[in-house]
Amino acid sequence: MPEPEQSTAPALRQALEAHDRAAAGAALRDGPALVPHLARPDGTPQVRVFPSPAGAAGPYELCLFSSAGSLEAFLGNDPGRELSVRRRESLAPFLRRHGAALARVVVDPGGPDPMTFGVAELLALLETDPADDDPTGLFDGTGAGISPEGREALATSGRPGGSRGVGIELHLPDHWAVLDPEDPERLGEQVRELVERQTVILGDQGGPLRRDLRARLVETSLTAASAGAQVVAYLALPGTEAALGLGLTLYWHDLGPETGRQTHLRRLEEQLAATAQPADALTRTETLSGPFLRRVRHGHGSDEVGGSDLPLLLVDYWAEAPGRQSVARLSFSSPHVELRDQLLALTDKVLFATEWLMSAPADVAV
Repeated sequence: MPEPEQSTAPALRQALEAHDRAAAGAALRDGPALVPHLARPDGTPQVRVFPSPAGAAGPYELCLFSSAGSLEAFLGNDPGRELSVRRRESLAPFLRRHGAALARVVVDPGGPDPMTFGVAELLALLETDPADDDPTGLFDGTGAGISPEGREALATSGRPGGSRGVGIELHLPDHWAVLDPEDPERLGEQVRELVERQTVILGDQGGPLRRDLRARLVETSLTAASAGAQVVAYLALPGTEAALGLGLTLYWHDLGPETGRQTHLRRLEEQLAATAQPADALTRTETLSGPFLRRVRHGHGSDEVGGSDLPLLLVDYWAEAPGRQSVARLSFSSPHVELRDQLLALTDKVLFATEWLMSAPADVAV
């Protein structure tokens, strides 16, 4: 008699079998689920969505799975078999960002006990409230991506055929506006909404400034995209007198297997140290999910967007992906050079809330 399949998410599987929606929501909030993904042209993963039924409220639906077997049964002859283990920390931001295009979320579609959630319904089940003293929402400084599944994958990253980092996911709360520079029309709408949100205190008198800000943000985003940026985001926290300006750009560098005795990150560290200015601060930190570099320096805005006379605080992080074949770079910039310590506390939290997306190791069962 064949042994029953071992579920990646046993609590979720049990809730589905019992047709218990509350328990299923709790399982998704507190535990893992399998999510199919596609590979972007640069090799990094992208969550895969599926066409929704005719007449649905949105064109797509997100499918989650309790086990690799339930995913296999759903895909049938579909050749795409890539998947990743996700938790609330990455599911909730995805639903917030793409919920308008999703008709629903289906758990174990095609299985004996499927369960369907509305996007808003599932978000309400997944969300937890940030601490009162942290309006940014980045209240978990322990590293959202270091789940038990993540630790198991990280443990295989040094072995032949083991898992390795193939992407990085930002877990930015609602106070961040994530822009899409690959779609110019959508980018214009996103920038317009961001500028309105940031300059609401100016009222009708802020028209000329808003037009200038929109033009600069669009140009900056397109320039970053042309340089290979995967994500462009801005903190959207309007203050009582002026909005706090902080921008973030994410890059992913596939460097291939190491050559020689030095890691890619160590070689980069030596290059940065050799070209550092006296006022620059370059540090290296070791964490459970790998080492990273942080460089803090002062600079000025770009001549191309009319900001050459604007002093900026520039903070860059380079994080070595598990498997040591790729490096993620998070670049922050802010005109608030006087808030250096406070901004560094915030940018550190953004880094520690990221999640490595790991490939399935060849020698470890998913």
